[in-house]
Amino acid sequence: MMTGWRRGVVWAVAAAAGLTCAGVTLLLWLKDLSTAGIAAGLAADTVTLVMTVFAVRALVLQSAQTTSQATASGAGSIAAGGSIGRAVTGSNNQRTGGIPTPAPGSPAPGGRAEASGTKSVAAGGSIGEAVTGDGNST
Repeated sequence: MMTGWRRGVVWAVAAAAGLTCAGVTLLLWLKDLSTAGIAAGLAADTVTLVMTVFAVRALVLQSAQTTSQATASGAGSIAAGGSIGRAVTGSNNQRTGGIPTPAPGSPAPGGRAEASGTKSVAAGGSIGEAVTGDGNST
């Protein structure tokens, strides 16, 4: 759901669009075709300019974002593109309790998480708990 200033912007744009349509309709009804054509052309040019700015902004933001890539190699290794609550690699581990919530963290540099080696753990986000040995209990 949209909240905050974005909601206000959407309402303002909707009100401006409604008033523009009403104004052009009134001009057409009064048979002032010259002014109606100019107003409609100005509205179309404005909408085109705004949409061009939004499209360029979206393309710039998209190119700035990195995609998370996660690779794991090695026996019992774990890699995740996002965050990991609990990762247990090993044998005879006895864990009790709930899964910890990973703390918010920034993604790995370049959006890449790589776990290489036996029982290694890597994440593109944060890791709440990682148990990588054998025979652990809590």
